[in-house]
Amino acid sequence: MSAEPARTTDVAALALDYGDRLIVGTARDLHRAVAARAFRATRLVGGRVPESLHDAVVTSVYGAVSGALRVSSGTVRAMATRGVGRPIESGPRGRLVVAAINGLIGDELRMLDDPQAITMAVRVDGADVAATAWPLSEAFRDATSHPVVFLHGLCENDESWSNGSKVHGTTYAERVAAETDGTPVLVRYNTGLHISENGKHLDALIQQVVEHWPVPVTRITLVGHSMGGLVARAATNHATAAGETWQHLVRDVVCLGTPHAGANLEKVAHLGSRLLRFWPESAPFGTILDARSAGIVDLRHGYITRDEWEGQDLTGQWGLDRIAAAPLPHAEYHFVAATLGASQKHPLSSVLGDLLVHFSSATGVGRTGPIVDGARFEYLPSAHHFALLNHPQVGDWLVEWITAHDRDPRAITAPRHA
Repeated sequence: MSAEPARTTDVAALALDYGDRLIVGTARDLHRAVAARAFRATRLVGGRVPESLHDAVVTSVYGAVSGALRVSSGTVRAMATRGVGRPIESGPRGRLVVAAINGLIGDELRMLDDPQAITMAVRVDGADVAATAWPLSEAFRDATSHPVVFLHGLCENDESWSNGSKVHGTTYAERVAAETDGTPVLVRYNTGLHISENGKHLDALIQQVVEHWPVPVTRITLVGHSMGGLVARAATNHATAAGETWQHLVRDVVCLGTPHAGANLEKVAHLGSRLLRFWPESAPFGTILDARSAGIVDLRHGYITRDEWEGQDLTGQWGLDRIAAAPLPHAEYHFVAATLGASQKHPLSSVLGDLLVHFSSATGVGRTGPIVDGARFEYLPSAHHFALLNHPQVGDWLVEWITAHDRDPRAITAPRHA
């Protein structure tokens, strides 16, 4: 990632690039498909002359529009490199825009070394905190031996956990700090990357945090919303495979609306993309749907390991051959599922789940059985997917799960970091 901060001009240049690639490109391809069908009748009378003239004009017009957008993008990007434009992350709205962009095309941003590409980091007050001794000791002066790590979902960021705080008067992080022995640690990451890659990054980050935490760490709790729950599972799986030690400190893994067996909305997008390609006139719109990040595609499958996706066309399969990832034997898994309806059998609940994730997927039930054996689940009726980011009932459960282990003698003998 570039050392220079992303600016509003960077966002404008990116919008121009995608306007050229998707909007102009889609309009051009749609125009050609419709024209090809219309000119079939004229070929019998006038041959291909009218069609050739039409194609020449169309190519010229769309080429001019595309060229103008490319020139404008280059100009705006040059302005960004000269420091023109306000840093986009100077306010919460700008940070939310960056988070959304990363969710949609974060893998491409990272590949291009775009300054808008997010690097996983611990966050305090909307800013990164280096996972080294001095910054952590300054940021967490009241640190306890129990970090509670919060992982947001797709297109979200660390500030998403404050959704609804004006209504509820508090957040999960505030309740953890006030009512338990835990110290909340909020993490931000590029949700457009493969979940397995973010799991690898989280493994490395937590290793650093444990090593440089102000006091010796004796216990860790992982809390993930939506994709964040998959990233938490991916991190512990990667740590176990790599022979790390921090995962032995984990006592609770909390997944809120996590699509363990895949997300309905991504499955619908995949199906829509396939259907649109059946007709020449609709095929260009399929290109737009296919312009999804690796992280979004992973949500359809619920994949958490590299072996599940490497060398495969994930846009061409449904992801039923999921590789089993053993849960941590010393940790309890808590899966929270919500539904739009007042019961699981309500029509809205049956079809839409919590709007983005179906009940069975959120509770970790796949076609071949439980994805995590022994996981406990809780049900929140009449709530949508994003309500799980800050809901009083979920806050009560979280406090209860953490304090239950406070009374558990196993917590006293939890292994310490070497």
